[in-house]
Amino acid sequence: MLATKSCTATCVIDGIAVTLTFFPDTEILRITDSTGSRLRETRWCASWQSLVATFRELSETPVEDRADPDVLFGSPVRPHLTSAGFAS
Repeated sequence: MLATKSCTATCVIDGIAVTLTFFPDTEILRITDSTGSRLRETRWCASWQSLVATFRELSETPVEDRADPDVLFGSPVRPHLTSAGFAS
């Protein structure tokens, strides 16, 4: 049976507080800023635990060795996201 309850966590990415909301039933991952504005929405085809582990690994990896978020999350860079620290 698929879980229908969303999983949510707040973290800091490149100095910006963001909220991650994952909907397991649709595999939608939504990243919003502190005002609730959507920064990115994509599909995450793994578990919530895998997502948390990925963010934990990113936070422990030196900046110069980090994977490009667009590679991890499969979304094209949009100009308004550059200032939010999601583009390299």
